[in-house]
Amino acid sequence: MRPSSVTTAGSPQELADLAGARRDLYRFCSAAFLQAPSPGLLDAVGDGAFADDLSEWAGCETVAKFHALGESAEDGGFAEQARRDFMQLFQVPGAQQVTPYESAHRDRREVRGKEVAGLLFGPAATAVQQWYRLGAVDVDPAARELPDHIGVELNFLAYLCEKEGEFARAGDAPKQKRAREMQRDFLKAHIVSWLPELAATIEQKADLPLYPAIASLAVEFCRDQLSVLEALDGASDGQPLPSYAH
Repeated sequence: MRPSSVTTAGSPQELADLAGARRDLYRFCSAAFLQAPSPGLLDAVGDGAFADDLSEWAGCETVAKFHALGESAEDGGFAEQARRDFMQLFQVPGAQQVTPYESAHRDRREVRGKEVAGLLFGPAATAVQQWYRLGAVDVDPAARELPDHIGVELNFLAYLCEKEGEFARAGDAPKQKRAREMQRDFLKAHIVSWLPELAATIEQKADLPLYPAIASLAVEFCRDQLSVLEALDGASDGQPLPSYAH
């Protein structure tokens, strides 16, 4: 996977040719936020070639984090430490826990006459559910995570990349463009406005460099994708739901 090529895509076909690589990077970040680190994830971050592939488009600080991970992963206890960090950050209530839900970061609601922030399943969660329906995504009613969990949102973008590639191979230019527009508008409305704040909190609270590196990668990749898509199809208006949802 060479995500650097994404930034140089100048046409719909060039971008579609990279749809699989873009999908895979979204999936990598999504899985990291949704589940304890798998052997596959740890193997990837421990491989210096992974960091080298990022160096052509990611910032120096992010690349340095992944190179440091390659050295840390040689420690025999790294896998267990990484699993513990995941649990403390995303699963177990405590001083190190972060809140990976868009509603908790962005929404404000009135409770007993006072404006309250940090509550779950607010308007952002309702909006992304409508996005999933718009994209014809079947959301498992038994799913463990709320719809506005960052891992679920990134997985939706992976799905849209996959559909973009499918439509390109089928020669369906209008649907291919719609898949790109949905990525652009979802990134603008539901990712880039709060993911940097989440990444900063992870940076502060993580014990290992693993999750700060992944969060930094997710921020830079999402910003890069939004820039590329807006250059190709015009600026997004950033509305919670696009006009074509009605």
